[in-house]
Amino acid sequence: MRIPRLVLTLLLVGTPVAAVVATSSVASADPFTYASVEVGNSAVCAVTTDGTAVCWGSNRDQYLIASSRELNITTPTKVPLPNNDRFVTLDGGANRTWCGLAVSGKVYCWGDHHTGSYFSPSSRTPVAVEFPHEMTITEVHSGYSNGCAINTNAELWCWGDILESGSGQTEPMRTPVKVAMPNNERVIDFDNGGASCAVTDLGNIYCWGHSNGAGQLGIGYVNNFAYAVSVTPLKVLTPAGVQFASITTGLEHSCALSTTGTGYCWGDNYEGLFGNDSYADSSVPTPMVVPNNEKLSQISTGWYHTCVITVSGSSWCFGRGGFGELGTGTTLGGKTYRAPLVPSGIQFSKISAAIGTTCGIDQFSKIWCWGGLNWGTSGSGKLEASLFPEVILSVGTPTVSLDSTTNVDAETATVRGTVNANGNATRMTVEYSTLATFTSSTSVSVFTVLRDGNYSPIAIPTDLSSLAPRTAYYARMTATNSFGSTVSNVISFTTLGTEPTVTDLNATDITGNEANISVSVNPGRLSTTSVLEYSTDNRFITNVNPVALSSTKGSDTQALTTSLTELRARTTYYTRVTSTNQLGSSSSSTESFTTIGDLPHAALSSVDGSLTSVSATVTVETGLLSGNVHLEASTDRSFENSSSSNVGTFVSGGPTQHSLSVTGLTNRTDYFIRAIATNELGSFTTAIQSVRTAGGIPVIDSVSVTPSTSSASLSVSIDTTGLDTFVTAEVATQADFSDTTEYFLYSGTTSDAYTVTLMNLLPRVTYFLRVTATNDSGTVLSATKTFLAVTPLGIVINDDDETAQSPSVELSFTAPARTSAIRVSNYTDFSHARVVPTTTSLTWKLLEPKGPRSTRTVWVQFISSDGTVTQYSDSIDVMIDEPEPTPTTTTVPTVTSTTIPSVTTSTTSTTSTVPEVSVATTLSAIQPVVVARSYAPVRSATVVPRQNQSNIKKIQTKIGKKISTRTVEATKSGKYIIVFPKGIKSMSVRFVSKSGLVSAWSRIAAP
Repeated sequence: MRIPRLVLTLLLVGTPVAAVVATSSVASADPFTYASVEVGNSAVCAVTTDGTAVCWGSNRDQYLIASSRELNITTPTKVPLPNNDRFVTLDGGANRTWCGLAVSGKVYCWGDHHTGSYFSPSSRTPVAVEFPHEMTITEVHSGYSNGCAINTNAELWCWGDILESGSGQTEPMRTPVKVAMPNNERVIDFDNGGASCAVTDLGNIYCWGHSNGAGQLGIGYVNNFAYAVSVTPLKVLTPAGVQFASITTGLEHSCALSTTGTGYCWGDNYEGLFGNDSYADSSVPTPMVVPNNEKLSQISTGWYHTCVITVSGSSWCFGRGGFGELGTGTTLGGKTYRAPLVPSGIQFSKISAAIGTTCGIDQFSKIWCWGGLNWGTSGSGKLEASLFPEVILSVGTPTVSLDSTTNVDAETATVRGTVNANGNATRMTVEYSTLATFTSSTSVSVFTVLRDGNYSPIAIPTDLSSLAPRTAYYARMTATNSFGSTVSNVISFTTLGTEPTVTDLNATDITGNEANISVSVNPGRLSTTSVLEYSTDNRFITNVNPVALSSTKGSDTQALTTSLTELRARTTYYTRVTSTNQLGSSSSSTESFTTIGDLPHAALSSVDGSLTSVSATVTVETGLLSGNVHLEASTDRSFENSSSSNVGTFVSGGPTQHSLSVTGLTNRTDYFIRAIATNELGSFTTAIQSVRTAGGIPVIDSVSVTPSTSSASLSVSIDTTGLDTFVTAEVATQADFSDTTEYFLYSGTTSDAYTVTLMNLLPRVTYFLRVTATNDSGTVLSATKTFLAVTPLGIVINDDDETAQSPSVELSFTAPARTSAIRVSNYTDFSHARVVPTTTSLTWKLLEPKGPRSTRTVWVQFISSDGTVTQYSDSIDVMIDEPEPTPTTTTVPTVTSTTIPSVTTSTTSTTSTVPEVSVATTLSAIQPVVVARSYAPVRSATVVPRQNQSNIKKIQTKIGKKISTRTVEATKSGKYIIVFPKGIKSMSVRFVSKSGLVSAWSRIAAP
């Protein structure tokens, strides 16, 4: 549980502080090597040879590594000190408390107990121990419940729990107090475990604190104190002739090394941890029995086991082995000396034991650990303990080197390095400079970040940009992780690049106003700009026109082109190109070319006139010059008063076809037109042509109707002749369109096909249709077209009348496609059914009515050729005249129209005044339909014709054989109220239209 005094002296003596506090090294760093290792309670801490403290193991409540929330730390992790101070030694005790000596001479502790600070009795990060005055500390230890330190005056200072300070105080001491050593003997070594013990310059050992229940104070007996604890140092009974050099304390036993290399132990000899070939406890020092009687160089006591190193370098452990703390690959323990199993050639120079875990430092300054529970104390990255010694993970500052430079160009290069993160997240930067001293440099952050847990070399390429061409550079890489930074070796490279070269300047495709220029440029690996100059002056003094060419970059020669326009015809031009990059400029030789050109020529074609404009296609021969062309129109051949079109422009190559139009003209007018083409050398006028503007009456074409069950779709093509045209459609049931209904189709000047939906059509009714189109030139009427509204599938009785005066009726069928037979019955179960071939009508006898009004239904089945059966039905009321009571007066029904004032019915009407109209001449459209009945103030019924726009002129009522007629004002729609005379239960009603059509009688029952 402690570092040997000899090692501590080597660390402190002659070591300047400034030389230790270094955070980076120039060269490829290796993982840490270690100066010391200490095993504490379920955790391990070590100090590297450069003074960095790392710890791993149980991190309960973050008292080991404050920056981590992990319950167990499985890899060595840095413990930072304030002001970048460095550790010399570290020691861990119980209560998760660690103390260490820093290079600055300060003592730092952290943990859950004896931190040595009055105001921070516990701390997750290191705090300075508060000594009462300035002193130089050379060694510090953390015990079970106290801490102690020795100064250069060989004085021992302790702090911690009650009765543990060794000063005679019986109260707990948060800050250090001086231990009262008997006879003022000087302390040369000490340790803190279950008890605290010190070795003096006289070779004596004194112990205090804790219980003496196992004789661990070494005074020859057990438990003889008021508190079972000694509050001041008591001398251990030293064997005759023996002087002690060092001390190590466990939980309830202690061991010491004599000046002659012999080991002695006393206290609890649990499982033979004395190493004396015995299990007997002892209250006085008992010599160890080492194999081959070798002398010892170090002893380390754990809680329940002990380990030693002999002067020949052999390592032995004995005592309890249940946690694998003896390192034999088994859990065997006992008094037998057992050697930890390490590879051949490995020897430990230092060893540390604590509860269940052992660690050692080999001759190469590497740490090996073994034993323990699942605390992560092996330091190998895993929680599980090992029964064999294992080397802890190789952590440390990164290992970095620069290997080569590739892809070197004029302004870019790639440096390739290799980095080993050595277990901790690492970031890299590349520094480059034109100076080998890097006194002025540029740094580039490397995109790649190496994560925690990376222990292998990784190739790291880094691209450098914005370099100066043709320049020598020096580069190095710096890698940084939580342990520090490492700077790589320096490599050098030289960027490429030359001045541009310009060759092969040529002019092609020369016309009167244009020319194409091409030139070859090699940019010399750099971003290069090029400028073409052209002039009519071969000295480029006057009339110089610059043209920027495309930028270039790379090592290949590239062809650049541009087109010159707005040149003058029949003129000599001089050209040259100058290219420039970072390293300089280069110019081509001067080249010349001469433009050409002739007068234009034009011709008219596709001359056409619309309502208020004329148009034509003008074919132009440009004369290889730029120019324009326009169209003129006039009502006189001299063109004294003319209108012009838009102007079409052309260049030497065209376009040769121009569609031009003159607008704002008068319709139905004769015009003369010509085209004029002009270029730099003059104008050309075409021959005159004549054209007449459009305009006339509309044209109606392609009238088609697609009927459905209650509507139809009308489509018609309208040619407006360019004039604003208004288009409507008329639909009527009368050929003379006396009952017409109008629909809007279109209003405007666009000629196109237009559609409209005709609504509210009756099935099985023939309709008449015509289209009217009107514009300023006149009106046109289409031919009359007839169509029949589609009848829905099924059966209809008596043309869909609501009533019949006889059981003999006419059935109308609309059968599905591919119907082979029709089955008809008066019964829903099709009893007494009749089967007939496919037909559209059939005379049928209904079931006899019962009473004056009976509803009768006919069922029909349509049977297809594949056996499919579809079923429909229709019903009708059969009304049979009953003898009516003879009216007591000559009163007849009163008829009132809601669209006109009431009409008083005549009191003198006979059957001879209005002749009967044959049923064969009636139309279902004017059949009376009852829409309402009323009891008060008189019994009445409201009737309407089945279809609007029926133009009803007369209403006839029949009671018995007496027929009465009333004339009403003919209207397209209306409602009529029929008042029943007193005592009359029913009557018949029919309508007569203005055109003379007579409906069938409808039987109306009184309310």
